[in-house]
Amino acid sequence: MEEGGGHGAGDRISSLPDDILFSILLRIGSTRAAARTSVLSRRWRHVWARLPELRLGTCDEQPGATLLDSVDAALDACSAPAVQRLEVAMYCHGLRVHARRVALWLRFASQRRVGDLYIEVPSQMKFFLSTKPRKEELELPVCDGAARITLSLERQWRLCLCPAGSFMLLTDLHISCATMEGSELGALVSKQCPRLRNLYLFVRLAAASNVSIRSDSLDSLSFDVENTEKLEVIAPKLEVLTVCDATKADISAPKLAEISWDGDTGYDPQCHRFGNAGRRLRLLDLGSKCVVASLMHRFDKVDVLKLNLNLCNFKGTEAYTNFLNETIALPKCEKLKLRVSLRGYDHSFASSMFHLLRSCNSTRKVSIKIDSGHLTFQGYPCPFSCYCRWPESCKADGITLESLEEVKITFIRNSYGQVQFVEELARGHAPSLKKLVINCDLWSDGSTQELQEKVGRMFDPDVIVECNVI
Repeated sequence: MEEGGGHGAGDRISSLPDDILFSILLRIGSTRAAARTSVLSRRWRHVWARLPELRLGTCDEQPGATLLDSVDAALDACSAPAVQRLEVAMYCHGLRVHARRVALWLRFASQRRVGDLYIEVPSQMKFFLSTKPRKEELELPVCDGAARITLSLERQWRLCLCPAGSFMLLTDLHISCATMEGSELGALVSKQCPRLRNLYLFVRLAAASNVSIRSDSLDSLSFDVENTEKLEVIAPKLEVLTVCDATKADISAPKLAEISWDGDTGYDPQCHRFGNAGRRLRLLDLGSKCVVASLMHRFDKVDVLKLNLNLCNFKGTEAYTNFLNETIALPKCEKLKLRVSLRGYDHSFASSMFHLLRSCNSTRKVSIKIDSGHLTFQGYPCPFSCYCRWPESCKADGITLESLEEVKITFIRNSYGQVQFVEELARGHAPSLKKLVINCDLWSDGSTQELQEKVGRMFDPDVIVECNVI
């Protein structure tokens, strides 16, 4: 290669068209690395500055202050009239980033009509526990060329929204770790984003207030907004809804097909309404504190029902009885997926699982993922009067599982409650059962081989028993 920039036989790469050079540099993975190619020849010196995509911020080699300066310098040097993607991802532990610095990056994105904007800054709360983070303001300018915007900011920053202008091309908006005004948030979605399809919000409101979202284009909404008094959603095309800790909610979404409900605030039909939603869902996913009969009874059939169960809460007969009452009748479902947290004694595992199978005996596939934590005892840790020993609790004799074809249990351990469930399942009435998959934790208790052999002897030869170590 000729240092002066000649195009001899040894410098064929430099003679390639710009589009091909851009493609080569983009494959390098970062703008910083692409800039280093300037030393190859005069032809390469400013090619990186005209790249349509900028990936900045990784701190493998640079200290924090130098890293921030290099991001600003790269944006100043950029000569591309329009940028397809701008990614500034600060993964440096302990790096303090101020809102005024991010404001420059957002202004660049607005002026260069960035199509895909991704900005992530490290949490000040996480890395500066000794000092209280400053309350700073950051304005989100109108980015009329952006189709996707992802902002992961600082929880103490007040994100202000420009009331004028529209995000005409925006289809995907993700905002996390920021403080906003409820009225501004509602206006942004309802008035300034006419093509918005996917919205993810994990923020807090500056003051307790209502949030109203009205959109004719919205397909999916994930809403985890602290200080929301009431959430109102009017979205005729909305199909996927995730809600966390909504004190009150009024949802008008006739095409709603998937609901995830989580947090400390359970569903209450007096406070939460699905006005014109149908009676069938593709997915109903309920957090451990939100497994309530009133929400499950709202729907007749669910393709996939996911329940998160914290059996650590069953510390007495009253808690267990409440669980039985809330789950005595589940909606019909093709697949039942259970995530079970034990974190201690697993004596209630078998009884709880069989109760759910009784309540949902039309399911074809059951998947159980177990979070055992540190089981403190492998045998019976409870008295003979415990509810888990009730005859009707832990036996499968009264269950008819005519539709059940496949069962998968992940992170099972060789403990009494979990093995008892498998044993009773083998004795149960599941004439259509075709496959049992057991996934064992490699580091659990060192008796994986014993468990596999034990399970293999329990079931009929026609049932495929598959044991894996993961």
